Amino acid sequence: MADTYILAPEDAVLLNAYLDGELDRATRAQVERRLGTDAGLCAEHERLMALRQALAVGLHKEAVSDRLQTRIAAIGAPARTARPMDRERGFNWRQMAATVVLTAGLSSLLTWQLSAPDVSAIAPAALVAVHQHALLAANPVDVQSTDRHVVKPWFDAHLALSPPVVDLAADGFVLLGGRIDGVGGRSVPVMIYRHREHLVSLVAVPVPGARDAGAAAIRMTRDGFTMLTWAAADFDFAAVADIPNAELEFFVAKVRQFDK
Repeated sequence: MADTYILAPEDAVLLNAYLDGELDRATRAQVERRLGTDAGLCAEHERLMALRQALAVGLHKEAVSDRLQTRIAAIGAPARTARPMDRERGFNWRQMAATVVLTAGLSSLLTWQLSAPDVSAIAPAALVAVHQHALLAANPVDVQSTDRHVVKPWFDAHLALSPPVVDLAADGFVLLGGRIDGVGGRSVPVMIYRHREHLVSLVAVPVPGARDAGAAAIRMTRDGFTMLTWAAADFDFAAVADIPNAELEFFVAKVRQFDK
């Protein structure tokens, strides 16, 4: 049997805060350095990532039990006298249960849609923090490869919905690889490119069912970094870097050409 790694309480708190994106820049960099040298901490990190992924894609609605059906029917029953038609036809349990499940499902979907962090609503500071993680980490990527046919399958294996991965080496932006980071309380894919001496972070926030309406990218700036955000098929994207605006716009244009 393999040895079980027991995480110290303070390390457990630190690791969960790291996964939730709640650490300051210096502390996050410290955790990332430890993940590169501490095999036990790295194993626990992978276990928590797998658990979060399983919870994200594996949860399902429970069937409405007979007991719940009875409790639903009992609401208001003492104050109501059954009409002859009610006694003759009886109460349609299946119909009511289906209504309850459908209402719950629609409510959950609406809640998800309202709470899902669309990239245009994410604070610029959160997007800059993602880019700074790449700049400060000993290794800015979890999967290191210039081949998009390696990076894409890695995302496929770790995420329920993975983004397109673009090879732009011919245009001066060399793919270094990808990683998973925290944005708006969710785990999202990030692709890292090198442009001369600079890094460019391409953040992809999943928005299942979304379409590219062709709207122009929105520019934001924060702490010396420029961000261009736009909506595409199934994802909202943000490109973050400290390169000239024209060069970042060129990068975004090439990414969007590939996505179409």
